[in-house]
Amino acid sequence: MSISPLDVRNQIFKKKIRGYDVDEVKIFLDAVADRMEDMIKEKEDLEKENTALRERSNTFAELETALRETMVTAQKICDEAKVNAQKEADNILRQADLDAQAKVAGAAGKVEDIVRAHENTRAQTMAFVTKMRSLLEGQLSFLGSVESEVRSENDIRDKGVEVREGVSS
Repeated sequence: MSISPLDVRNQIFKKKIRGYDVDEVKIFLDAVADRMEDMIKEKEDLEKENTALRERSNTFAELETALRETMVTAQKICDEAKVNAQKEADNILRQADLDAQAKVAGAAGKVEDIVRAHENTRAQTMAFVTKMRSLLEGQLSFLGSVESEVRSENDIRDKGVEVREGVSS
């Protein structure tokens, strides 16, 4: 049975001989009704506060869930970023290695070209030296024959001078 403050205020008791003082009972019932009103108001306020606190608690629980999900997502993104960064670093190193190998191969090719050019120049120089030696030997041979010829003419002339001197004396 539910009793409201109004029920308490409007309660009428039967009168009997030797009963309670009606004014005292009325004052007491009014005090009880006032206290009931205060308690009901306090109960309503506490229920409102409880509802507000539950709503805040639910909001915080939702925020906590959202934060956890955000942290998990952020961790996944961080892990993916690390994996992608590692892949990118590996690709850069691989490309740098390929570039270095290409440059080394290019340099080796240039060295081979220079060595071939050097060998070719050396061979041409040797051919030139051989031709010059042959030419010089030919010229020396020619000079030797000219020298022999001049000597033999001198010998002939000297003999002819002797012969003339012998004839003139």
